[in-house]
Amino acid sequence: MERRVSKRTRVDLLINKYIDGYPYACRVMDISKGGVLLEKMSEPQHDRTYYPVEIAVPGAVDRIWAWTRQVRVSGNRQALRFVAMDPFDQVLLDQYVNRKPR
Repeated sequence: MERRVSKRTRVDLLINKYIDGYPYACRVMDISKGGVLLEKMSEPQHDRTYYPVEIAVPGAVDRIWAWTRQVRVSGNRQALRFVAMDPFDQVLLDQYVNRKPR
């Protein structure tokens, strides 16, 4: 059964996931209007399930900031759902997701 609400776009993009105020780089494998699937690269052990993330959209001056919630973890892969985002950032994300080939 498919649980995804939004279509996903495959990307190879680095983002910063913040843990205790410190940025940790992660590689995004796919992205949608609703969330991201990422690969953790190097971060401390912790019990957090909510993270602020910073996404530098290629070709854009502004960065997207969002609060996320962990949906699942499998090894170094982690699925995060966007739970809060500024409306301007949501528009920027929508433009990025929609212009990429699926």
